[in-house]
Amino acid sequence: MIFSKDFLKREIRDGFEIDEMMKRAWTAQMEVLLVVDEVCQRHGLQYFAYAGTLLGAVRHQGFIPWDDDIDICMKRNDYDALIRILPQGLPYGFVVAGMYAANERLQMAAYVPQLRVIADETLWNFNDYMKRFHGFPYQRVGIDIFPLDAVPQDIERAKQQKDIIRYGIPLLRDWEILEKEQRLESALQKLEQLSGMQIPRGKGSRNWIWRMLDAVSSLYRIDEAEELTKYDVWIDRDAFRLKKEWFDEVVYLPFENIKVPVPVGYDEFLTLIYGDYMRPVRGTAGHDYPFYGHMENELKKQIAAVGFTGSVEEFCDKVSTGKLYV
Repeated sequence: MIFSKDFLKREIRDGFEIDEMMKRAWTAQMEVLLVVDEVCQRHGLQYFAYAGTLLGAVRHQGFIPWDDDIDICMKRNDYDALIRILPQGLPYGFVVAGMYAANERLQMAAYVPQLRVIADETLWNFNDYMKRFHGFPYQRVGIDIFPLDAVPQDIERAKQQKDIIRYGIPLLRDWEILEKEQRLESALQKLEQLSGMQIPRGKGSRNWIWRMLDAVSSLYRIDEAEELTKYDVWIDRDAFRLKKEWFDEVVYLPFENIKVPVPVGYDEFLTLIYGDYMRPVRGTAGHDYPFYGHMENELKKQIAAVGFTGSVEEFCDKVSTGKLYV
């Protein structure tokens, strides 16, 4: 993907300052999005811009100025097909992270209830990584892919699903605490009672539970439902019910220097989530901004270790343009 040199410059949008490193993060994530897009196009799978990415496309024709990631979603059938396709469908250097990853290292790289596609640092030479991702130096750049599942019309079935997921996700989040306090085994037994499934004990038990929760989320067929949801949101926000027809068709909207697919019912979708979504509200991200902030000091140490005396921005520019090799 080609970006002008001016794109990477520090900029003020809607009164918010976006620095050069964040611009590099944006370009890097857009590169990963295009990789996923190519796989989906090749196999006839439909995805949609989701959450802040959808809002950015509609309101800003690109990233929300104070947002730092890309999210997309897929209806469950396409999502499950993508899980099967990605391991062989991704180009070299890109991998699946999270519960469906090939090994424990990558499973723990995304301890989340959704797919994540990342650039695996073990498969890249640093200089090649910097060139491909427009001078973004932080490892494991990627995007999140969320499933949309059927909301069962039977209230009791919906409650059973919610109870299992509502109990299982905090159990996974607090695993080490429960283990330290010797409460893990009783917590696992309770989850077994709720789910009616026997949980294997041992090294892979946590990832097994992630997959089990994902399977519980996908129990009901979309063609038999009228509404869709994202289960880890729905368990706490019952109003998070998305009309299926909002996703029957796709339209394309500008997003920085590309176009992204959005659901035809994006107005209703965004109104449900954000209310008056055309009025910008800062501070609504679900994670610390910027996502790479905790890695900045280590990067500065690494730059100093190779003898470079300029700024971080100068270092990124020189390595990404081939003027410096490390």
